[in-house]
Amino acid sequence: IQVVHATATSQTSQASSGTSFADTGLSASITPKFSTSKILVTGYISFYAETQAGANGNMEWNFAVCNGSDAVLDGTTASTEGYRHNEQYAVGGKHPINFLHSPSTTSAFTYKIRMNARNSNNTMTLFCQKGSAGNNISRITLMEVSA
Repeated sequence: IQVVHATATSQTSQASSGTSFADTGLSASITPKFSTSKILVTGYISFYAETQAGANGNMEWNFAVCNGSDAVLDGTTASTEGYRHNEQYAVGGKHPINFLHSPSTTSAFTYKIRMNARNSNNTMTLFCQKGSAGNNISRITLMEVSA
C-alpha cells in the first residue's frame, strides 16, 4: 500500500552497559491506511564492536526493533546473549532487519532500532554507523501490506 525508507549516517555508540538499550539513530514512522494492515520492517544496521583495553576480550551485544516508546517488538532482550565474540579485539558487519508487525492502528507508528553493549571481560564499545570502519550507513524500509 505504501513504502517508507530512512537511513542513518551519524555515528552512535554505547559502552558496556549491562541491560540498558540505546538508540542507534535508525528510525522511521508510518501511518497505516488500515488498522488491519501489517508492516514489513526490513533493512540493516551497520555496526562495529571493539574492546577499549587494546587487547582481545569477550564481547556480547544485542539489537532490537522497538516502537516509539522503546518497547522491544522483535529481537533479544538485554538480559540474553545476541551476538558474542570471544577473544577478539574488534569485529564489524551488518545486522539484518526482517520483521512483520501488526500495529493495529491508523495513527503514526514509529519503528526504531536500538542497541545494547551487554557485556565484556574488557570494556567494550558498540558503534553504529562508524565512518572510520567503513560501516557508515544503516537503512530501514517500512512496507504496509493489506491484510
